[in-house]
Amino acid sequence: MIQAGNRVRFVKMPDWVAELPEESRRIFEFCLGRIYLVKEVEERGLCVVDVSPEVDERFGGFMNDLRLEEDCLEQL
Repeated sequence: MIQAGNRVRFVKMPDWVAELPEESRRIFEFCLGRIYLVKEVEERGLCVVDVSPEVDERFGGFMNDLRLEEDCLEQL
């Protein structure tokens, strides 16, 4: 079970990403295969993954994160 503070690798693209705008899909594609820190696990069970160090400057925004199902992540 993945918990806040765990390091994880984003290993599987969620099906619903295909429905997102192109700009958002590019961020998910960039992050796939990379290692991140889980900031929290939401009540719905989604893992909040901190991608801001690599994504903010490259794609814009501030304190970016991805909210992913646990089966999309590999705990390290």
